[in-house]
Amino acid sequence: MALNAPRYVCLSDLHLGAAYSTLTYADAQGRPDPGRPSDTQIAFGSALRQLLSTMEGPPPTLILLGDVLDMGLSPMGDVAAAFRCFVETVMQDGGRAVFAPRVLYVPGNHDHHLWRIAQDQQFQDALQQGRIEDDLIKHTALFEDAVAGDVAGAARIASSMLTRLVAGCPGLADARVDIAYPNLGLLDASRRRCVVLHHGHYIDPMYRVMTILNAQAPGRSAGRNPGTVTISDLEGQNGAWVDFMWSDLGSSGMTGAGAGKLYEVMRDAAASHDFSQRLAALLVAKLDQNFGMSGSMDVFQGITVSQLVLGTLDATLGRGAESQRDGYAEVMSADDVADLRWYLSGPVKLQLEQAGLKPSELDFSFVFGHSHKPFEDELPVAGFDRPVGIFNTGGWVMDQPTMTTTQGASAMFIDDALNVASLRLFNDPVNGRMPPVHARGIGGFRDRDNPMLAALAAGIERTAPAWQAFSRNAQQATQSRATLLLDEFFTASVAVIADARAEMEARAKTMAKANA
Repeated sequence: MALNAPRYVCLSDLHLGAAYSTLTYADAQGRPDPGRPSDTQIAFGSALRQLLSTMEGPPPTLILLGDVLDMGLSPMGDVAAAFRCFVETVMQDGGRAVFAPRVLYVPGNHDHHLWRIAQDQQFQDALQQGRIEDDLIKHTALFEDAVAGDVAGAARIASSMLTRLVAGCPGLADARVDIAYPNLGLLDASRRRCVVLHHGHYIDPMYRVMTILNAQAPGRSAGRNPGTVTISDLEGQNGAWVDFMWSDLGSSGMTGAGAGKLYEVMRDAAASHDFSQRLAALLVAKLDQNFGMSGSMDVFQGITVSQLVLGTLDATLGRGAESQRDGYAEVMSADDVADLRWYLSGPVKLQLEQAGLKPSELDFSFVFGHSHKPFEDELPVAGFDRPVGIFNTGGWVMDQPTMTTTQGASAMFIDDALNVASLRLFNDPVNGRMPPVHARGIGGFRDRDNPMLAALAAGIERTAPAWQAFSRNAQQATQSRATLLLDEFFTASVAVIADARAEMEARAKTMAKANA
């Protein structure tokens, strides 16, 4: 039986260049070599090529859905070398292109710097055409082709840096990489079925702190209504904050070296609360210094400036330590689901309406990553008559020694009719066992009527030995990395205990002398 090839293959959260990525080669001591593929990357590239070769049709378009490059914690040279390595290992086969010439890249929080480069590029392109734009664009058009009412400064923006890295590989001279941000929309010919892809950072309240602060200010109650917050608002208010948090600290010398420590702090609830308190104190001091706004100034209903700033930061940054990325016992908490509904019923729905579509009439699916916990489900969302199909691509990292079945990675296969199927690649091994690679849908009648899901399941079966080899390598990589992290944790713990003991002994000697 002939299997139809996907129109798109979507990957996210590869974190290329970072030591904690399972796709980055590391020696027995955990020292990374970004220019060398890990065994997991090699096995994945081989299995994926074999899978696609069993399917009939033109090469699919590769969609890279954010945090593919780890600019947040890795120097630009490491990131570039790691991306070139990925291209050579996964995107070509003996000089033959595996994917369509055009790659679509949707930046996330760790590679948000790519969007900054794209903004500058679009402004310069306008100058070359004799136009001076009012400002840098806040986002690209949702859809590739012009749709009535879809307004933005550009449909897609070429990334010269990534294009050079891809086109320099054998067989890929005609390849190019185009940027879409923060949402990429796919629409079928009937305009009834739609898929929107977003990295996921603006679902996470940690990355829309400024929008939340703005909504709390007096006279800004309208900002609390998701139906009034646009994609332009989100990026305009929070883009600089995303840059500050994670986008390009890897190239910031000693400042960037501290990013790793901040990363650990933000993933620990108690430490994150302490960080929020210190940051709030700094912000209040700056408000007092620059604008004469004392921290004790009453804002409204007895709430002071200090209380407002601290409460908002702790509710976002502090909660972030316990939410999407770090609620390891479940794929999404109740708060996370509420945040997802907020994003879909507000900014995404508004963007669809601006494109001339009626969300209530759409067969709609949403693909995102960011949380590193893959899943597939349906979700009722205000403004959409049908439940929204939800697909999460997970992530390829092992950044703490905790093993849980919720962490892992998937790739999304999307066909011409915009049917979506999840290639569940791995979840963390628990009790020495990693689940085999398999195809997943959201369940119910949608799966029964999903030819992409059926083709993907059949293709996996035909290429089972290659996927079994991939699973062995993925399990080895996650377990080895977890062991190294445990060793680092206990080494650090022993050092802390030793320092505390030495300090206690010194205090005891001081007290003994004082009492003598």
